Amino acid sequence: MESRTYILLAFETTHAATAMQRRLSGRVGFAVMPTLRLISASCGISLRVETENAPELFSLLHACDIPYAAYLIDEALSMAQRL
Repeated sequence: MESRTYILLAFETTHAATAMQRRLSGRVGFAVMPTLRLISASCGISLRVETENAPELFSLLHACDIPYAAYLIDEALSMAQRL
């Protein structure tokens, strides 16, 4: 069963979304999904990463030059918090 809380990475361009998919592939599990309506500025493509993968994700993002916005999503509360 999927968690109701997860990290969502949103991007301004499809190029950035594709580049991040390549960067994370084989290193951190993720799922491609449409950007939620709660998130207003985006190209429409987002990556969902489960919270248990947060340490590995943020380690990779720290050394990353791809522009992104990270959000903590709580589906139970229909809430998004920018990280």
